[in-house]
Amino acid sequence: MKRCGLVSVLGETNAGKSTLINRLVGQKVSIVSRKVQTTISRILGIAIRGESQIILIDTPGFSRSKKDIKLERHAWDAYRESDNILFLLDVSKKNFDNSIGLLKKLDDSRRVSLVLNKIDLIPKPKLLELSQMLCQTRTLENIFMISSLTGSGVDKILSYLSSAIPEGEWMYNEDEITDSSFEKYTAEITREHIYHRIHQEVPYLSAVKTENYQNQPDGSVKIVQNIYVKSKSHKVIFLGRNGGKIKAIGKAAREELSSLLNQKVHLFLHVLVGANDRQHLKE
Repeated sequence: MKRCGLVSVLGETNAGKSTLINRLVGQKVSIVSRKVQTTISRILGIAIRGESQIILIDTPGFSRSKKDIKLERHAWDAYRESDNILFLLDVSKKNFDNSIGLLKKLDDSRRVSLVLNKIDLIPKPKLLELSQMLCQTRTLENIFMISSLTGSGVDKILSYLSSAIPEGEWMYNEDEITDSSFEKYTAEITREHIYHRIHQEVPYLSAVKTENYQNQPDGSVKIVQNIYVKSKSHKVIFLGRNGGKIKAIGKAAREELSSLLNQKVHLFLHVLVGANDRQHLKE
């Protein structure tokens, strides 16, 4: 009997949600950065285990900042429509008050599993003490102890979800790993490398849009993307001295896209000042 269900992955910013989803899917579908709030919209990753299709919803992280309230709505929307919830917690943090408060907000009728991430960064006695404390916050289906970076413990989550989701026909084809279009998927990869190389608040005030792509006769693909920034001063930062910064971003994004798409990629980036589809530029 086939199974198919939605699973939302919730937690504070930088808990490792995107890294975990990429591990569960087996391929990158969501970008990863040390900067907070790099997931700015709902992204689906699709994992297959036996006859089960597990649709994982990556969500913006919860933070204490009022300016992130709009992003957090995506997380609460995902929570309301999911069959199961994975609540991810970074055990290397010193303060868990915010995560405990969020756990208590989740309705007792929902099937919530706690995922303790980065377990290799703290001593085992402290880890056990933390898990016992968190067990008292609410009823939990499971407590998983993992390292999403190395993949340790992740397979247990897949095994659980494959039997926990409801019976039903699959929503996506077997070879699909995300619901993102080619344009959005490739733009997200470039955006990740912007976060790696542009610092402070500047990358948050930018957006990447894939304007067009064309498959070439030699089997390669040509991708043209616009990077929209808020001001001329931001454009100067993106370009860098003699165009060095944007060349480095383009080279790194091109190499990763070639690996992910398994074909040669010709990537052309243009930095423009003006409106785009990211809300931040309108504020």
